[in-house]
Amino acid sequence: MQEKNENKVFENRELQLDGNQYVNCIFRNCQLQYGGLDTVILNNCSFHQCTWTFTDAAAKTVNFMMGLYHGTGEGGKKLIEDTFNNIRKGRHQKE
Repeated sequence: MQEKNENKVFENRELQLDGNQYVNCIFRNCQLQYGGLDTVILNNCSFHQCTWTFTDAAAKTVNFMMGLYHGTGEGGKKLIEDTFNNIRKGRHQKE
């Protein structure tokens, strides 16, 4: 982890989340970027009028998942739907 942030307010900022930890933080009008390059911890944080952007490896993963969903028929759609159901249930994927 690069930086631990606790009980901080972030406002009108662009933040690269990779490798950082945020506990009890408030984000207002921030542009949040995640690249999939390192773990991020977001614990008991709140977000108000923020935008999220996936970059680097995370963007490639999202694009790959879109391709599976839209380009590989019912099997691809099922795979992505099952993945989101696992996320909703809190089941972790193998790293």
